[in-house]
Amino acid sequence: MFLFKFLIKNSKKLFLSFCFVTSIQTQISAKGFPKEYYEIEDINKAKEYFFEYMYKMVSYENRLIKKERQFIKDVLTSNILNIDFDSPTFHRLLDIKQKYKIKNIYTLQEYEKKVDIIPPSLALAQAALESGWGKSRFVSDANNIFGHWTYDPAFGIIPKKRDFGAKHFIRVFKSLQESVSAYMLNLNRNLAYKSFQETRFQQRIQNENPDGFKLSQTMLNYSGIAHEYLNLLKDIITINNLQNYDKRFYQSNY
Repeated sequence: MFLFKFLIKNSKKLFLSFCFVTSIQTQISAKGFPKEYYEIEDINKAKEYFFEYMYKMVSYENRLIKKERQFIKDVLTSNILNIDFDSPTFHRLLDIKQKYKIKNIYTLQEYEKKVDIIPPSLALAQAALESGWGKSRFVSDANNIFGHWTYDPAFGIIPKKRDFGAKHFIRVFKSLQESVSAYMLNLNRNLAYKSFQETRFQQRIQNENPDGFKLSQTMLNYSGIAHEYLNLLKDIITINNLQNYDKRFYQSNY
């Protein structure tokens, strides 16, 4: 009875609170690519729009990674014995170590393997494949371009075809940019992509820029369809001339 009286007495406040929360949720739930993209009927123009839109986001994240990489080199090739442990420099070094799951804070080579750019051609190909060209439910409901999962229900939604007993969720991102950032960090620090990290490192040693086409063939663990997935990536990169985006990125001096 008390609860019933409370609800009656406070019904107006509760209603306004509900409207406020709903309004906030509506603003947060604005997801997917710009509306104009979904209105493009010409397939070639739609592809061009998709790749250009993705390229800008990938380039932005790569520039941030490049700054981290340069910072690491500057610090670890200087006199590290004189580093002030209370300084902003050391704390930034520590943050990067934790971010990329670096074991030894002073081992430059370990950073160089993990703190590096993702070739645009690889990112664009995986974005197209994983998101159904930006038209999948993952994108429209969760800003999730690269098929990321989570096991925390607070940050995910239940997949429609989740197997009985499975506990994973589709990870929800606040923006498409956040999804791109998570994808790049995932490739850089996850042990499942050690082959990618090692191959890219070898390309650097040979004074080559990371090659998206070659590196696409290290993505064996990214999908359950394994070698078929590698063939699909190869086809998307080749058919759409995505290596031109790599050249464009490197020629821009990042």
